[in-house]
Amino acid sequence: PDNSGYRALNTPDHLADNLKEMGFDLLLTANNHCMDRGYDGLVRTLDVLDERGFQHVGTYRTQEERDQNSGIVVADVGGISVAFLGYTYGTNGIPVASDRRYWVNVFNTDYMDACSTPDTERIEADMAAAREQGADLIAVMMHWGIEYQTEQNDYQEQIAQLFFDQGADIILGGHPHVLQPMELRTLTDEEGNTKQGFVCYSLGNFISAQNDQYTDTTVVLNLQLTKDPETGKTEVSGYNYVPLLMLDREKGADVRFELLDAYQTLADGTAPEDVAAKLQQAIADCHTILGSEGDLKAAA
Repeated sequence: PDNSGYRALNTPDHLADNLKEMGFDLLLTANNHCMDRGYDGLVRTLDVLDERGFQHVGTYRTQEERDQNSGIVVADVGGISVAFLGYTYGTNGIPVASDRRYWVNVFNTDYMDACSTPDTERIEADMAAAREQGADLIAVMMHWGIEYQTEQNDYQEQIAQLFFDQGADIILGGHPHVLQPMELRTLTDEEGNTKQGFVCYSLGNFISAQNDQYTDTTVVLNLQLTKDPETGKTEVSGYNYVPLLMLDREKGADVRFELLDAYQTLADGTAPEDVAAKLQQAIADCHTILGSEGDLKAAA
C-alpha cells in the first residue's frame, strides 16, 4: 500500500496505444508517481511500453538494464544523434531500496524529504557515460519544480546548471502542470568553445482534465538543431512554439475534451464566444510566461 499520503495512480493500457497513434516515440518514465504501484507496477509499465515499441528512459527493471548504455537512449533526430536521459526529483515518499537504486533515476539524495540535495555522484557518472556515447547532443528530461508555479525556482536553475556543466545541451522539464519559461543558453566547454543550448523549465500539461488557471494551456515545442558538416559542431540554433488549449466542455458534451491549436481554431471562426475567449487567453498566457518572440504564429 501507498502510505505516503499521496494518491496512488495508474492508467489503462490503451493510453499507450493512444500515445503511439499520436506519434510519440520516446517517453520519460521517471516521475513522482512511478512507484505508486510498487516495483510490479513499474515493471508492468515498461512491459506495456516495450510491447508497443516505445523507447523510454528513467526507470529500469534490473541493474543490467540500467547498466546497458547507462540507461541512455540515443536517437536519430533528422540525421543528428541525440542521447536522452531522464530523472525525477522524488517518488512521493515511497522509498526505493538502497540496493535497488537502478529502479528509478532520482536526482536528489534526500528524495524522501527535503528534495534539496543533488546526487552529484549519479549525475556526473551518468553524464560522463552520455558524453562517451559520442552523440551530437545530450538531452535531459526532468520531472521537477513546484506545482502550479509559472516561474522556475532557484533549485531548478541550480540543477539545470549542473547538467549544463556536465555537457547537457537540451533540458526539457515537466511536473508543475503549468508552463514555465524557456530560453536559449550559451554553453562554454572546458576549452572555451561556445555553442547554444536550450532549457524549458516546464512544458505544463499536455492532455489533462485540469481546469485551474494555466493548467489547460500548453504548447507544441519545436527545436531547430544544426550541425556543421565540416567541424561537426552541433547546437540548438533556434526554437518556436505553438499555443494550445486543452478544452473541457464539461459533462454531457458529445466531445468533452479536445486539444485545440489556438490560432488555427480562432482562424476557423467556428469557436463559440466563450471558447474563443479561452483561446485568446491561452495565447496571452503563453506570451506572458514564455515570451511572444518564440510564438511561431506571432513571429510570422
